[in-house]
Amino acid sequence: MKSTGETNLSSGVIRVQVTGKFQLPCPTQAAVASVADLCAAALNEPLGYPELSRCIFPGDTVAVVPDPETPALAELLTVVLQQLRQAADGTATILLVLPPDPAGQKWAWLLEQMSAALQGVQVHHHDPADRNQSGYVASSEGGERLYLNRQVSEADMIVTVGVICFDRELGMRGTSSALFPGLSDRETQQRTGFVTGQLAEVSVELRRGLIDELGWLTGTQFAVQAVPGAAGVLQVLAGSPEQVLERGRLLCEELWELGSEARAEVVLAAVDGGPFGWSALGRALENLSEVVEQGGRLIVVCDVESPEGPAMQILRRTQDPENLVRPLQRDPLEDSRQAIQVIEACQRARVYLFSRLPAETVEELGMIPLSSEAELQKLLATLDAVWLLSGAQYLRCVG
Repeated sequence: MKSTGETNLSSGVIRVQVTGKFQLPCPTQAAVASVADLCAAALNEPLGYPELSRCIFPGDTVAVVPDPETPALAELLTVVLQQLRQAADGTATILLVLPPDPAGQKWAWLLEQMSAALQGVQVHHHDPADRNQSGYVASSEGGERLYLNRQVSEADMIVTVGVICFDRELGMRGTSSALFPGLSDRETQQRTGFVTGQLAEVSVELRRGLIDELGWLTGTQFAVQAVPGAAGVLQVLAGSPEQVLERGRLLCEELWELGSEARAEVVLAAVDGGPFGWSALGRALENLSEVVEQGGRLIVVCDVESPEGPAMQILRRTQDPENLVRPLQRDPLEDSRQAIQVIEACQRARVYLFSRLPAETVEELGMIPLSSEAELQKLLATLDAVWLLSGAQYLRCVG
């Protein structure tokens, strides 16, 4: 296990530099180029396909479908859309089809960042509650009737832009998981067990298998996927969805698999989830709970907004958070998973949060607030052998 005496931590607008006795249980490779350059190189040398510019024909309709929780999504989409526009040269229709925005802002944060790249691109917002937006694709091997956004299912070419990473619900997130369940209708999501905050008792293999089958049934031809590192995008893969997912899986195993035979007394992590801060922070806390010893310490730097979801509001008001887990599992709310992840992490370890949230908000959630870099450094100065695991939302413990 490598070690270092200094580290830079980054999450949103929070930037800190701290010193201590840090151990590095996972590889910490750095990207060799900017995200835009990595994406352009991947598009020019895709896996199993000719370069993207040669896959477009006059009169085609091309649907670009992003996974909104992809790191550096605006940069990736900008490069993809630029190449598509150049290849189409005004002879093809390019669509950007977006799933529902959990914040209810119609992805304003994303569209503002890439306004120039959207010239000549039609932007569509999918609404699962509007059955007219979805059309029947086919029945799965298991007999499930599958519906998907018509703009996507009727397109001549589908390009997914997302992230390849370990996922507790899917095994591996990436490629066609950008399509389903986000671009399906509410009824299909419920029938197949893909409901926010409530997953049916279906195995990870069956859930991922249904996603891959839908990708095959729709003829999804091209995937552009980011492989995350500890401090952003490490690599970009493009081309055949099957080959991209397999190559990405191998990279994730190399970068993010950690044996569970050893546990840490103290873990320090920076988590950058962008607009999805609580989702990323919850996944990181769940993963880190498998790494830290019972009664240990989890120190997390994460720039999150004040939690507004109903489950988190209940957590802030309760005096007995451990008694909330079963009710939230039995009658789940839209953010039940994040609330449960926070509760169970705090049961496992002392959780410190360095953020811009008011101290009382952090305390109401059961965590210990750190309000400054000096306060964080003072805490680290008292600790030995701190594991450094930034990007822990991508971690998987095995063994």
